[in-house]
Amino acid sequence: MRLLITGGSGFVGRHLLDRISAGFGPCELSEVVICSRTLTDVGHAVKQVSWDVCDPKLPDLQFDAVVHAATPASAELNARSPRIMFDQIVLGARNVIDLCAIQKEPPRLVFTSSGAVYGEMPEDLAAWPEDSSLAADTLDPKNAYANGKRAAEAMFSLAGREGLCLPTIARLFAFSGRHLPLNLHFALGNFVRDAVAGVPIHIRGSGRPVRSYLDGADMADWLLVALGSPLSVGRILHVGSDQPIEVGDLARVVSRLAQRVLGRGVPVETAGRSTYLDGRDRYVPSTTRTRELLGVRQQIDLEASVAAMLTAASARRILGS
Repeated sequence: MRLLITGGSGFVGRHLLDRISAGFGPCELSEVVICSRTLTDVGHAVKQVSWDVCDPKLPDLQFDAVVHAATPASAELNARSPRIMFDQIVLGARNVIDLCAIQKEPPRLVFTSSGAVYGEMPEDLAAWPEDSSLAADTLDPKNAYANGKRAAEAMFSLAGREGLCLPTIARLFAFSGRHLPLNLHFALGNFVRDAVAGVPIHIRGSGRPVRSYLDGADMADWLLVALGSPLSVGRILHVGSDQPIEVGDLARVVSRLAQRVLGRGVPVETAGRSTYLDGRDRYVPSTTRTRELLGVRQQIDLEASVAAMLTAASARRILGS
């Protein structure tokens, strides 16, 4: 199988490459190619192609399967320029479909969508059901990312009906892992950054929002299993953890593990401010159907994942990278 990964230098792509390099995968891979806007060291000897998926000039590539993970996950862009966010997601999907259409055979395709497509979680729900039909408000500009993802889902579904690809929609939730950016809007990444720097862990908001975290290695395994499973074609999957934790408690987990891993504890400070970067109040998926369909489970618990993040971030800081 020849596999193409768009967004190969991002969080999803790097974890996929780690797991493929470790020998994990549903089938034998003869070639792995990654596409990204700029060529960079991804830590693995794979073929790289410079291509922005928003560029309609398609690269000359032949593949049997594709994981489309090249989507901006920028809270800043979503807040400041929601139309640009929406357009980038939709245009990228259109160009990936066009690339699939010129392959010799319709390729398997896994699209990394988002649990954000559901909008705000009703108070009577503990986790998003895998058959939920609720959707983010289309009239609220802050939902540009969510609605762009849902539009792209529809595009890939229609492309599947037209015989251009064999699509699976993987709705991703929140993640931990060694490739999680530490300086963007991801709370866990910010907490690890603070702990490694030896400064108080800063909670910008109240610490009450609820999240759940799946390690990037588990995420990659689930996506690779989905890619190789005929049972996932034409299906919507949930990729995430069903173990909820309040953001404030997450910060305290990082603080406690910093004492064990780094040899120094750091305090936790709560600012109680709300900003345009704030996400959903509760963001937790049900994954029962997905786990049963694919035969997967969460293998790395949150504390082990955070400890590994602290170790990796500390090593990078020492090396100055």
